[in-house]
Amino acid sequence: MKRALLFIISVIYSVTGFGQLISKPNVAIKPMTGLSVTSVVTNETSTRVTIRIVNGKQLPPFSLRTRDLFIRPVSDPNTLKLISAENAPFAPEKHVFTKVNEEFEFTLVFQPLPKGTKYFDLMENMPKREFYLQGIILDPKLNEIITRGFDSFSRADGNGALKAFIEMAEYDLYFEYGMAYFNIIYLLASSNRIPEAKEWYAKFKDRFFYDKTLMENELARLGILQKLK
Repeated sequence: MKRALLFIISVIYSVTGFGQLISKPNVAIKPMTGLSVTSVVTNETSTRVTIRIVNGKQLPPFSLRTRDLFIRPVSDPNTLKLISAENAPFAPEKHVFTKVNEEFEFTLVFQPLPKGTKYFDLMENMPKREFYLQGIILDPKLNEIITRGFDSFSRADGNGALKAFIEMAEYDLYFEYGMAYFNIIYLLASSNRIPEAKEWYAKFKDRFFYDKTLMENELARLGILQKLK
């Protein structure tokens, strides 16, 4: 059951005199489970994103294919360019993992996000994207709700987790990633509350989400989608 909650990471945030620091923000979708954002620092001159990769199993050598990386507020067509990087292995350089659970961190520094940005994407400017972190959440309240849901779930408090994810879905109707809906549907279906799961699946189908196909494929893999038809 725990494995199916794919989109949750705990978060700590603070506001400093020069900007905002978010530690371990939640991320909606990413290409591998061992990839996470350890911190985001925003100010008037830049956005610093520190990324960690954990070699939970033997990963192949890691390399960024291009320096043409960008960030953007979710749904914003305007992109913000990479300014600099620290310890980032751009091709042909690569980081070779030598042991299990080895951690590798690097930092990407971009142009500043607009003030008040609540969530943003980090992606390659490539026809086929292999490296991406989409739906990185900066909003403190949204992160608090998600973390509360995860904490409830980790304590086997399904009702508490369900309440938090419903609150998340209703808190921000402009967050265009389906993590809240996926977790609501999963928790309801796992509790055999199929009519309610069907209602939330209908709401999910009516909304636009960048990761809708990904979510539906995962619901199908878990055997849930067949119960909702």
